[in-house]
Amino acid sequence: MDDGLNGLNGLNIYLFNTVLDSIKQSLCIVDNNCVVKYWNTAAETFYSINKEEITGKDVRLFFPDALLPKVIKEQHPFEDVYNSPKKDYYIVISAAPLYDSNNNLIGGISLERDITDYMKITKLLEKTTDNLTLLKQEIHSINHNKYSFSKIIGNNEKFKKTVELCKNISNSNINILILGDSGTGKEVIARSVHTQSNRKGPFIPFNCSAIPYSLFESELFGYEGGAFTGADKKGKIGKIEAANKGTVFLDEIGDMPLDMQPKFLRVLEDGIINRLGGYSDIKLDIRIIGATNKNLKELVSEGKFRQDLYYRLSSVVVELPSLKERKDDIELFVYHFLKSFCMQYGVNIPEIPGNIMNILVNYRWDGNIRELKNVIERIVIMLKSYKTGKIILEFLPEYIYDEYAVFEPEITDDIGISDLNTAVTNAEKKAILMALKRSKGNITKATKILNIPRTSLYYKLRKYNISMENKVISD
Repeated sequence: MDDGLNGLNGLNIYLFNTVLDSIKQSLCIVDNNCVVKYWNTAAETFYSINKEEITGKDVRLFFPDALLPKVIKEQHPFEDVYNSPKKDYYIVISAAPLYDSNNNLIGGISLERDITDYMKITKLLEKTTDNLTLLKQEIHSINHNKYSFSKIIGNNEKFKKTVELCKNISNSNINILILGDSGTGKEVIARSVHTQSNRKGPFIPFNCSAIPYSLFESELFGYEGGAFTGADKKGKIGKIEAANKGTVFLDEIGDMPLDMQPKFLRVLEDGIINRLGGYSDIKLDIRIIGATNKNLKELVSEGKFRQDLYYRLSSVVVELPSLKERKDDIELFVYHFLKSFCMQYGVNIPEIPGNIMNILVNYRWDGNIRELKNVIERIVIMLKSYKTGKIILEFLPEYIYDEYAVFEPEITDDIGISDLNTAVTNAEKKAILMALKRSKGNITKATKILNIPRTSLYYKLRKYNISMENKVISD
């Protein structure tokens, strides 16, 4: 030992120290009793232990879990061993026994790479990954609660049968085509099917009418790096690939470009896609739910939609009734949205007079549930502004008020004998009712017949408690 490690002197010792100190990794040399003989500058910096402090002392006093004692005992080298010699210190160490010219064990040497920062980042990433997993589980739970068949509103018999059909097919992998006017809740049904199916992947919506033609293929199928000018060098996955093990919801599928349809047909038949600019097949496990407010059969006959794609998509066709076909559900929606928006805007749930509810129930709702939802939000905002606990006619959009009217039974000519004030009141009320009848309930026309401002007519309608009921013709 002494001959081996102490056989250096003078210039040789200086050069020896200089070389070892120039090494950027922590280096330690011990004798066969595990006493530290050399401790280089990198080790000083990393462990904050001076050479004078550790040299000549047993390495185990500083590092109880050091690898060098094991090397001395077993006379066996170790390479790239992960070790944590002290708390919050992480290294990859290589260590080997040292022998003299007679092959006698004289000590050991270790060289350590500092991976502390790497390990801290790794632990942070692991924690972040765990948090993301929890977040995904939370989102899944929220979506499950928000988008489930139990949350769908409706007592209409036709609609209930539609929902029951969707429940029954949710756990299969069969393709679904949802037909219905805009705003009837096609995406809500699609999300509920996905939730009920318990597929592990995400629900990815894609609106075929909202994507420019030039970007359609790259957005839907993805692209390889450098596939076109301006493309990300790393490439990008498309909506279909992002939905692997989940569900792709293709809204307004009738607007899918004709030259994209053969490529999409392959997805339906084989579950295989090719990225734009790519040559390899990518096999996916996805479910397709399409939706449209167009007549696909007509588009097929006009040559705007492939017949084979239509038949592939329409394994199960679900038709959603419009809101005007679900008048018995309108009151449910009114109270549901009213409660939701009152909570959102911090407003107490108001009284809904019968005439207001009649107007809402009898309006034609071309925009369906979406339009009704927007109207109720407007009403709640007006409630907050007016600081009232009752919905009044002024809270309704004018186009709705003008579209429908309910009026009380017409006053007969037999007014009877009464005081002048009563007679004038009855005459005014009769005149208003007659004007509403002649105008078929159209407020604008009624104001012209009566030659009074619209605001005055609204005031008198409230004054005489004349409520609106029957459908009228708008301007």
